[in-house]
Order: sequence, then structure tokens, then C-alpha cells
Amino acid sequence: MSPSFGRGAMTNSWADMQNSKCFLIAGSNCAENHPIAMRWINRAREKYGAKIIVVDPRFTRTASKADIFAQIRPGTDIAYLGAIINYIIEKKLYDEYFVLNFTNALFKINKDYKFEDGLFSGFDAEKKKYATASWAYELDAENKPVKAASLDEPNTVFSKLKEHYSRYTFETAAKISGIPAEKIKEVADTFCNNRPGNILYALGMTQHTTGVQGIRAYAVIQLLLGNIGKAGAGIQALRGEPNVQGSTDMANLIANLPGYLPYPTNAEVTLQDFAVKHGSAQYKPMVALLKAWFGDNAAAENEYGYGYLPKLDPTNKPTQVEFFKWMDNVASHSQ
Repeated sequence: MSPSFGRGAMTNSWADMQNSKCFLIAGSNCAENHPIAMRWINRAREKYGAKIIVVDPRFTRTASKADIFAQIRPGTDIAYLGAIINYIIEKKLYDEYFVLNFTNALFKINKDYKFEDGLFSGFDAEKKKYATASWAYELDAENKPVKAASLDEPNTVFSKLKEHYSRYTFETAAKISGIPAEKIKEVADTFCNNRPGNILYALGMTQHTTGVQGIRAYAVIQLLLGNIGKAGAGIQALRGEPNVQGSTDMANLIANLPGYLPYPTNAEVTLQDFAVKHGSAQYKPMVALLKAWFGDNAAAENEYGYGYLPKLDPTNKPTQVEFFKWMDNVASHSQ
């Protein structure tokens, strides 16, 4: 599931946190490392009696302020988050109006998309990479995603989500994460029953090989509960370095255009290629960016100037660290 708008490091302002009725803080010790966040969390507790849930391998100063503290094995967050997602869907605790109107839950999925034996469709065992052509929507004659009439229909984003997370029971999650099953249920019930709710994380969540999937699980939970785009509801990434936010917002990173837009590669020659690869959530901001840059010269007839953008070659896209290796290699060969 994904929202019908762009992404950001924080979906809300600091002051807006005072409107929350529950906080799930996982992978962050914000009481010590992000004290401004904790100021507004405490304000929410004063105003609404907001609940604080802390999931962390360590008992931190933040954990000492928690209503619920769940001690977890490092790097196993997906298990307990998956169990929460499964619980929300099975018990129909989701915000149906929000899910139907502000997510892609009803969109039909390409019939070639599969998940079998722990792998998604398109996996190349030799290269250990995925070809993602099947990871797409079913399109109609106008190349628009086909929408189901209800959440009960098969082969939708919602049905695939339900099927995928059905394996995550509280008991399974407990065996993996080390958090007792009854504690995971307590976390789920507390967060679901106290809306609007906020999720806060930092580098304790992101710096794992499964970091991306963990953050995606946060997004799925908040979208199911309708905890996006409302006062006191959102996902707050508490940055570990002062320059990261500016770099991502202002396109100072190798793979981003302004506002987190993915930079097109040489496989995305046309704007339609870009749309197929990244979906409407990225297509619309891309068009808006091109119009901002090229003004009256950006028209539908010329794909809004998309062809003016140089395209990245994924096989020749060194990061800053890799640049130094390349420079060293060049220096070695020139001697």
C-alpha cells in the first residue's frame, strides 16, 4: 500500500505532535538524542494523556518514560510490525474510508506478480537482482490502473497485503523478535485504540539490511489506520545527521531530484516509462517539477520537457565513497 502523495522525512511539524494520542517510538532514544521531539510528546501526554510505546533492545531514558516498553532482538522489527498489520486487517481495525479513498488498496495487480518460496516474481538467481516489470498494476485500455469495486475482491493491493502478512501471527512474531505475544498484542491494541497516533524512528531502525522494509511497514500501519495527513498523525524520521534532510529535499544526492523524486535512469527513456516504473505518486510531482523548471516550454506534447533530463546509468553511478576508489584506481593505472 502507498499513499497518493509524495514522501518526506517528517510528515508533520514538531508542534503538531502535541495533537497525538499515542506514540510508537522504535529505533530512537529521542529523550536524549532528539529532546525537542520529547518536549512535544510530553505536551501531548499533558493534554490528552497520550500513551507512549517504546520498542528498543535497550532500556533507555526514553523507555523509562514509556507506558509500554517492549524489548526486541536487534533487527527483527519486521516480525512484530507484520503481526500488527495482520491483526489490523484480520480484526478490521483499519479506517475503511481512508483506505478506500486515500491509498491504492483497490488497484488491481499485474497477474504475473507472485510471491513464492520467499521470493517475489522476477528474481534473477545468477545476478541476485529483481526484474520489476511484474511489480505493476493491471492497466486498462487507457493505461490507467484498474480499480476493484470493494476490498473483498481478489488480486488487489489490499488482498495481496492481506495474504502476505497473514503469516505473521503474534506467536510467530514473538519467536523471531523476542517480544512476548501478549506484549505485541498490547502494543497493537494501544496504538489502534488511541488515534491519532504517531510513529517516531531514527537510525536504530534504518541501519539494518531490512531497514527499508521496516519503514515501509510503518507506512502500511499508518495508512491502514488513517494516521496520515491529519493533525497528530504521521511518521517522523528523526535524522541522525544535520545535513541529510537538506540534501534529500534539495536534490544534492546522486539518486534524487528535488522533493525525493527518483532520478530517471537510462531504462526510463520516456515519461511513460517513468510512470510505469514509479507510479502516479511520483509521476504527478515529476510533471509539476518539469513545469516549474521549463515553464511554457513544458507541455504534454513534449512530455513536459522530460527528454531534457540526462538519464543515469545504474551501472555507472558511483557514490561519494566509491568515487575515491575510482580515483585511486585511475591514479594507479596512470603511474
